[in-house]
Amino acid sequence: MAREILRAGADVIKVATTGGVLSPTDDPRHTQLTPAELEVLVTEAAMQGRYVMAHAQGTEGIKNAVRAGIRSIEHGIYLDDEAIELMLANGTWLVPTLVAPVSVIRAAQAGASVPESAVRKSKEVIEVHVDSVRRAVAAGVKIAMGTDSGVGPHGTNLDELPPLMAGCGMSPGQVLAATTSSAAELLGYGDQFGRLATGYRADLAIVAGDAYELNHLAANVSQVWKNGQLVARDGQLV
Repeated sequence: MAREILRAGADVIKVATTGGVLSPTDDPRHTQLTPAELEVLVTEAAMQGRYVMAHAQGTEGIKNAVRAGIRSIEHGIYLDDEAIELMLANGTWLVPTLVAPVSVIRAAQAGASVPESAVRKSKEVIEVHVDSVRRAVAAGVKIAMGTDSGVGPHGTNLDELPPLMAGCGMSPGQVLAATTSSAAELLGYGDQFGRLATGYRADLAIVAGDAYELNHLAANVSQVWKNGQLVARDGQLV
């Protein structure tokens, strides 16, 4: 399957090493795929110069992914001290997606058709998720911003920044780096995106006022540039 996906032109392979919040018949703590299977995925991807990322919420599934050489852990809800130490030793990234379970609950409260099991599991994981991310941040695990957009509405991505990422002990500068240069580095585009530097792709968000005022960041975006071209001004496409 890894070879088939790579032949089809995938830039990255994503694997689920645990169950999930939205999965109707499993639990986030359930472990999926064996260490040997994960090692094969990483080997096949590496031969093509590609990375593997893991949807990993439960503790053992996270550790299996890290030990196999998977590049990033998406979610990381049930981190323990050993998992954090393994991530530090292997240089594994964490993409917390703290807004994802929040978005499930918001959708249900707004009247969307959301399975009861998903709402229940979202409520169960929120506090432990924040605690896990807070401990990972304090330990120095590399963090990149991600949101699971599609779980929540597209265009609400910045809800991940305040108070979620900042609330886990990240400074405004660290949050913005996770959202730009660190995210680009994780994806293997650190030499093209994510920084204001000569030779980099001019993808820019121009902010009125202080960019470190994360609570007002979305409202303060005045211009958006993509590859050197102005594409939006004051909330309107151009």
